Amino acid sequence: MFRFSLVTPEKKIVTDIELEDLVVPSFRGELNILPGHSPLMTTLSTGILKYKAKGENKYSEAVISWGYCEVSPAGVNVLAETAESLEEIDKERAQEALEEAKKRLTDPSLEADQIHKFQRKLDRARARLSVIN
Repeated sequence: MFRFSLVTPEKKIVTDIELEDLVVPSFRGELNILPGHSPLMTTLSTGILKYKAKGENKYSEAVISWGYCEVSPAGVNVLAETAESLEEIDKERAQEALEEAKKRLTDPSLEADQIHKFQRKLDRARARLSVIN
């Protein structure tokens, strides 16, 4: 077992619970963290964070948008730009965000920073819809 916390600048999603398993969307792909994992610090991308609490049979999920993950002997801390649990996700709003991001990305006059912004919005909307479905 290891301790886990997931926070954003605005709220605490999970605070100091014991986990058996954690899967985070790291910058270079999914990273599975189990008890005894080597210490590390990594950046996270937009995606689905999955965790299994001590004594639970199924994983809980949250959609995160960018952040950092620190693994240490004391536990795992995730600081995400945004994070939403399944209960917080509005399917209709996520679908609208997906369509809007797709539409905006077809604009040939977008600059690189705008393309990056709307790509992240597209990724977040897809992750939200994936968790709901």
